[in-house]
Amino acid sequence: MYYPALCSFFLFLGIASKFSIFAFLPLLFVPILLRKLSYILGVLLSFGLGYLRIWERTLGERGEFYEVSIYDLGRGFVVGEGFKTVMFGDKPAYPLGNIRAKGEFSGDTFYIYEYERKLAFKPFVDFVDSLLIRSTGSERQYKFAKSIITGIREIDPETKRKFYETGVGHILAISGLHVGVIYLGIYWLIRFFNLGLYSHIIPSLLVWLYAFFVGFIPSVFRASLMLTFYAISKVISRPVKPLNVFMLSFATSLLWEPLWIFSVSFWLSFSAVLGLILFPKNLLTSIFGALIFSTPISLYFFGKSALLYAPLNLIVIPLTTLYLYSQILAMFLPYPFANSSELLFNLLYKTVDLVSNLNLPPITLNPPLWLVIFYISVILFSLSLWRFKNAEKTG
Repeated sequence: MYYPALCSFFLFLGIASKFSIFAFLPLLFVPILLRKLSYILGVLLSFGLGYLRIWERTLGERGEFYEVSIYDLGRGFVVGEGFKTVMFGDKPAYPLGNIRAKGEFSGDTFYIYEYERKLAFKPFVDFVDSLLIRSTGSERQYKFAKSIITGIREIDPETKRKFYETGVGHILAISGLHVGVIYLGIYWLIRFFNLGLYSHIIPSLLVWLYAFFVGFIPSVFRASLMLTFYAISKVISRPVKPLNVFMLSFATSLLWEPLWIFSVSFWLSFSAVLGLILFPKNLLTSIFGALIFSTPISLYFFGKSALLYAPLNLIVIPLTTLYLYSQILAMFLPYPFANSSELLFNLLYKTVDLVSNLNLPPITLNPPLWLVIFYISVILFSLSLWRFKNAEKTG
């Protein structure tokens, strides 16, 4: 039964309705579709809770500060103001997630003079720094490793340009992928000692500790939530339904920070995870599924996509996973893992550099929102129909 997922979905609609009255319309069909009083009350409660949370979050005077979601090389979303070019003084803004910024508008540009952002725990950053200095072979590798482990971005503009223009800029930040890699590594290590239920509890606690160390970066928060819900299901011996875990994490994230509804990284992250869930057969199909769902959203917001976006991600994501494992091991055991992590990093960087030097023109496409929703709906309907037919055959 997907009742939790259903309530989570309507909680999202409640949050969205503060900005779009059309989110109320699906409620008209709920009694017909559900036919159960408990379901109807649950959906209405979820909807009301979502609406109240966004109302509370945006209540009061904003003053001089604006909520800003920065997601591209100089472009962002300022709550209530639409899509704007975002600048730090005279310098373009790089992706930072959501921040509260003070500034002023000049045409379509929002100039930031001051901003508030949660930072990583300094002792943690210093500790990682000391380990990376002795386990990385070059300054470029050191800055790359620091970025994907601590979230502190010191990567040079040229490297950023190459990664973003080729469509793999997402690996320069801590993502749900990185958190999942850390969780699985801890899980398999603990499981080796046969600690029973603790093999699920301990990784969850350590992932949340890591989330605290990096300043509760949105991507880390979301991934930690999903892994925690998964661990709870295992501990209480309930069947794990990935869609429920996905939707509960989705809704809880928006309850924590409703303004993430404007964050492009939020939508890209969850659309990719949805693809991973619906195409779980192996690593290749999972990555393919993630690209199927995230690509139209990327096109909607950015209006372009790197020509080799899909095949390059199929190479880069597994390489990044291997590199992260190798680099973490190298931080504590420089020999022999420092050499392997350097080799993997050079392979990763040269792959991106090679594609960047091809200077291939991007695919430019600006699909309207209705078309993106229609595309995703068709895929979801097709998958549901295919699974229903398979269930009939096996039944």
